[in-house]
Amino acid sequence: MAREVQPVRTPRTPEAIATRDRILKAARELFSERGFDGTSVRMIANRAGVSDPAVHYYFPSKYDLFRALMVQPDYRTPPVARSLDEAVDVLSAMFDWWAENAPLVRILTQQQLRGDPEAIEYFHDGEARYRAEVASILGSAGYEGDCETAADLLFHTLSGFMWDAVMTYGNAAREVLAQPVFKDRIRFAIRCALGMEGCCGG
Repeated sequence: MAREVQPVRTPRTPEAIATRDRILKAARELFSERGFDGTSVRMIANRAGVSDPAVHYYFPSKYDLFRALMVQPDYRTPPVARSLDEAVDVLSAMFDWWAENAPLVRILTQQQLRGDPEAIEYFHDGEARYRAEVASILGSAGYEGDCETAADLLFHTLSGFMWDAVMTYGNAAREVLAQPVFKDRIRFAIRCALGMEGCCGG
């Protein structure tokens, strides 16, 4: 059964926004390090440098904090590409968003494995959004293959890279994914999925 959504407060001043952001940052770090059940509101408050009531002021429950972390990606990339090379740049930048937010991936994976319905819904919704956006980008780039099939292949390929990094390196995944050698691997994997590398049948 879905959890009841509790009302949360929206900060109105710069100071309130900064406090809420600190609380969310602390929650993201602790959920990633200790898991949802292993993290208490008091731990989050201590890490954020606020009181327990301050946390509850913005987030009535610990689960409201988790829910607030489930944001849709802001890829900050153009929705079109003029060539396949440009499409590779855009797709790499989209992966970079997830790499920079590796702790969120770790938290979500933990909750999805536990059967959390909202985390699972977030995953399915995110997959659908990603595949649609990638198919659109490939179409604008003049990709000659099936854009939807390529988008599906890219999703599963790059998700595999992400989950492997999160499972293998834990809280250090973000730093590992930021390394130039790893970024080169991602670009190569994208090019292979699009048939742009001779060794992959392109």
